[in-house]
Amino acid sequence: MEKLKQCYKILPMLVFLVFLGGMAVLLFALPDKDYSPNEKRYLASAPEVTVEGILSGKTQEDLEKYTADQIPGRDFYVGVNAYWNLATGRNAAQDIYYCDGGYLINAPKAMNETVFTNNLTKFDQFAAQLGVPADLIMVPSTGYLMEEVLPTFHGAYDDDQLYDLASQQLQTVRLIDVREDLKEGKENGQICYRTDHHLTSYGNYLLYRSYQIAQGAPYLSRDAYEVASYDGFYGTTWSGSGYWGVAPDRLEVWDSGIQPTVTLIDGGMEPQVSDSLFFPSHLEEMDKYPVFLDGNHSLVTIHNPAAAGSGSVLVIRDSYAHCFSTFLAANYENVYLVDLRYYRQSLSQFVAEHPVDKVLYLYGVDNLVSDTNSAWLQ
Repeated sequence: MEKLKQCYKILPMLVFLVFLGGMAVLLFALPDKDYSPNEKRYLASAPEVTVEGILSGKTQEDLEKYTADQIPGRDFYVGVNAYWNLATGRNAAQDIYYCDGGYLINAPKAMNETVFTNNLTKFDQFAAQLGVPADLIMVPSTGYLMEEVLPTFHGAYDDDQLYDLASQQLQTVRLIDVREDLKEGKENGQICYRTDHHLTSYGNYLLYRSYQIAQGAPYLSRDAYEVASYDGFYGTTWSGSGYWGVAPDRLEVWDSGIQPTVTLIDGGMEPQVSDSLFFPSHLEEMDKYPVFLDGNHSLVTIHNPAAAGSGSVLVIRDSYAHCFSTFLAANYENVYLVDLRYYRQSLSQFVAEHPVDKVLYLYGVDNLVSDTNSAWLQ
């Protein structure tokens, strides 16, 4: 009887050791995964073991990352951890709030006023250098726009404060305030995705309409588009949250019927040319957002011959402009999209070779407090 009691005492430890041993065997026996479709990122590979790496601690650090990324059943454990944090009152443990209606919303970013004002200064200086009218659209954060679905206890979003700073500082660039247009638009449709940080196609239509009104220019009515809907869209906030049980979004493609020439350019790679603003192969993926202009590229040019004589616009932007530009293209002969995260050429030289009538800076407000790539404006 006494031996049986001792066995019961050590049984949990034995089970745990067997579990660890089994996981270790699987870790090294199973082939490594290169990419996590759920988290939308590349996973760590087996580290190279060197004497220098061991002495500096880099090998141990890389091995820890490798083990965490390649552990069998990783998606399951990430999900369990996320829901455990939620159940124990630690909403936003992954810096993403689990909200009413199945919304997954990024927690507020710490406001770096220095980065923000430096970006505005660079925008002003470059616009003055070009000598053409320039505007700035700051896309408000989802948390600001959808405050009614946020959890009771949440951080403060600084969108209003940042808009105030921008309106006070900008000298050459005009700030187009889209806050109320978007908030009022909620009465007639969904403006923000539940699982992604971007605006929906309807939300981007509202941005486009606001921009055209600010130009004193016409815009297409809502019924001018053929709308196709696609289920099964899981965006960036879903990928970073671990809340795998949240229902997917529906993504809409609004097609005005124009037939442009779209050229995608990246560094020294061969340009890709398309006759469509939309890239349907991405609709087969979990993250369908790259259906708009094929996602991130350093330079995208859109030539719309049907809009001949309507002028050219340079859009200096982040990913918030992908969907927006599919609307804008209907009204301009040329739209040039430059992403300073990747573009490393002289933008002044580009404009000298491709004259523009106006400039639009379009960024998510969250990115303007952290992105320092405006330093490449020259």
